[in-house]
Amino acid sequence: MPTEHHSDPDLSWTLTRRDLLRIGMVAGAAVAGLGTIEIIDRAADDPAGQRKTAGTVHKIPSMCQMCTTACGIIANVRDGRLLTIEGNPADPNSRGSICAKGVAGPSILYDPSRLLHPLKRAGRRGEGRWRRISWEEAYTEIADRLRDIRRSGRPEEFAFQQGRNRSSDIVSRFLNAFGTPSAFNHRALCSLNRRAAILATIGDSDWDLGDFENSRYILNFGSNWAEAHQGHIPVAIRMMRARERNNAKIVTFDARLSNTAAVSDEWFCVKPGTDGLIALAMANVICTERLWDKEWFDTWSNHSADDYARHVRQYTPERAEAESGVPAEAIRRVAREFAEAAPRCTTICNRGSAAHRNGFYNDRAITVLNALVGNMGRVGGWCWHPMSAWDKKRIPEPGPVPEKPSARSPIAEAEDWPLANAWDNKMRVGEIVYLWIKERRQRISALMTYNCDQAWSWPEANLVREVLADEELVPFHVCIDVMPSETSNLADIVLPWTTYLERWDIDSRPPQGLVDYVGLRQPVVSPLGESKDLREIFPELARRIGDGMERYFPWRTQEEYFDEYFRAVPGGLAHMKAAGVWQDPAKKPNYAPYERILTKEELRDSEIDEKTGIVYSGTDPESGKRRAIGIMIDGVARQGFSTPSRKVEVYSQFVADKGGEAGKTISPLPIYEQIPAHRGGLGEDQLIMISFKWNVHNAHRTMQSKWLQEIVHTNPAWINSATAACLGLRHGDWIEVTSFRPRDEQVPGGDGSRFGTLRTRVHVTEGVHPSVIAISHNAGRTTGGPVASNGRDRAALPGHEAVPDKDAERIWWAGSLSVPQNDILPIYPDPVSGQQAYHDTIVSIRRIEDRA
Repeated sequence: MPTEHHSDPDLSWTLTRRDLLRIGMVAGAAVAGLGTIEIIDRAADDPAGQRKTAGTVHKIPSMCQMCTTACGIIANVRDGRLLTIEGNPADPNSRGSICAKGVAGPSILYDPSRLLHPLKRAGRRGEGRWRRISWEEAYTEIADRLRDIRRSGRPEEFAFQQGRNRSSDIVSRFLNAFGTPSAFNHRALCSLNRRAAILATIGDSDWDLGDFENSRYILNFGSNWAEAHQGHIPVAIRMMRARERNNAKIVTFDARLSNTAAVSDEWFCVKPGTDGLIALAMANVICTERLWDKEWFDTWSNHSADDYARHVRQYTPERAEAESGVPAEAIRRVAREFAEAAPRCTTICNRGSAAHRNGFYNDRAITVLNALVGNMGRVGGWCWHPMSAWDKKRIPEPGPVPEKPSARSPIAEAEDWPLANAWDNKMRVGEIVYLWIKERRQRISALMTYNCDQAWSWPEANLVREVLADEELVPFHVCIDVMPSETSNLADIVLPWTTYLERWDIDSRPPQGLVDYVGLRQPVVSPLGESKDLREIFPELARRIGDGMERYFPWRTQEEYFDEYFRAVPGGLAHMKAAGVWQDPAKKPNYAPYERILTKEELRDSEIDEKTGIVYSGTDPESGKRRAIGIMIDGVARQGFSTPSRKVEVYSQFVADKGGEAGKTISPLPIYEQIPAHRGGLGEDQLIMISFKWNVHNAHRTMQSKWLQEIVHTNPAWINSATAACLGLRHGDWIEVTSFRPRDEQVPGGDGSRFGTLRTRVHVTEGVHPSVIAISHNAGRTTGGPVASNGRDRAALPGHEAVPDKDAERIWWAGSLSVPQNDILPIYPDPVSGQQAYHDTIVSIRRIEDRA
């Protein structure tokens, strides 16, 4: 189908035949072992790029980290130089496939703007003046600062802010050995509502793994699995196989025509935040027409099917149509089709349903929809696995392992949000960290940031930059990353981190095939420059801080550590280095684990609660309460679910009680709550602003890749054609977008006041809801080199001046439109769990003459 093309570089993000040819050339060159960029290796003594390429090509298995999916990869290396990257067929999740981001790995490894030497600030924070220092100087200053904090008896004053952390073992080891609980992550900016909804309902996991490959009907609520999902390639593979083998139908509800919506059988363009109402209306139809699996629901739910039918009676398809825009008859038809396909049907959802002020309830309603048709844990149904990574009982972390800290961190505990830390897998509420530091809710004497770039990627990024620039609020800041960034620009010391292609890790992701596995990330080339990994940095800091920390880092080399780690794997580290992955062939997919009959050994010394049927054995060491191990079903002791009732908790007293403890009301049943800021309709010039990710970008580091940035490097605002006509806007017009804080007393600063403004251009399309303005947040960099910033940043860091950057002269898109959406996104946490409501901000639109 021909694609409209605009000669203006600010709007050239649409793909034309020329663009497709360019992308094809990149992919073809990668396969051939050539390069479409001038690859510069400062570690090699060859600044002119004349190095010969003779020798054997070695295939080295490892794991990608260009996004969170962590697909298995094979690196093709010749004479110590990475040529290309391909998928590892042995990886049970990705099965030998990788995406464009994975192919683009070499462009990150050999990026001319990489951090390659330790740097120390030589001017004011944010001024961009640096001097190169030695690792000895860096280690000494950092260790001295941290030692003083630790000896003060206030270890919580050392805070660690992480982004995509695939080295959780070493990070936890160092922080726990230090004694600080002040570990801040980005889960509330990513998936907190989704995880909380699943934990509240089944308890066995915080992540669902629909058995898509064997499914016949998939309801997708706001998950862009074809472009940007935690299970991206593994999920996409299985979706397409379901289409091919089972003639599976995929129905997508989303506010924007994503690539996922485009490959679905049906796409319903929904108003943001109404996904849960649609799911409840479907439940209404299924209950009213008795299309349910009543026997399963009454057996395995703690709430009867008849009671749930009474609850959902209020959520009619007509009510859902009025708020969501999806026709009532379509809701009825899809509900019937979904139920008819049971149990080989499932749902999938993500930020489109969860990243809202009502996201917890949305995802609760969607999750319970599966229970209603009895597909939970069934072949082709809604499934899960108890392990989100490898089997840590069989493959334990090498000892000695430090105990968890006893110190307290008000920011990490985030008690204002009842479900943020209600379960063992602590969620944190990342978007409020810097607001609370500014409000002095917790003193921070030293901050270490790692692979995060919160000064660009966080909501209210301007607030983050303000706090990081304030030496009273953050007296000492160390940034560890691969690339210079807005965050590293506000540090006192910057440490050059290795890319995923130069370091070691044990890693795996939730298993899409429902059988856990373990993978090895190993160096495929030697680290460039003076870059180091945490596995080198933290043991050295621990030895220098001393006072007992060093005893938790007894290994001499990283290989020694991993040799011990993989001792339980047949063939040990040697097998992992050769294959890259291991999966126990004796394990079976995790289908219907709740039905497992307890063994005689498990039942020895057990007792049964006559009222609830719950089987208890022993006591929980942390709570001191009786330990539930199963439940009696029709006279048989079965494993059940890991919830308080050992059943699917359609009615969750646990979350209701957590709300009561925090002085908030949380409904124990799935409900629909209209987003307060959306009540009463929108003004004539007002829209709901949503964000999205492109398939070639992820988080903060892909914009450093010339291969990927060349494909997508700009982010105009998507506006529906009817809306544009009402506002007098045409394609390419300049607009001013002004955001407002939510009018919501339950969130910080929820007074409805004006917040921020940006100027951008309009992309008029039918592919977005009429009440929506959609802007990709994968743009708007001002730091990180000329590729990341569309030519804005050309400053050379110390140690880089003598290296020619030929690519900087080839940026044909220099000066293209690239706006930082995060600067006008206010902090807006779901009051139940703390998930950032990325898709709820109200903005006003005003046409202007130009960007000036």
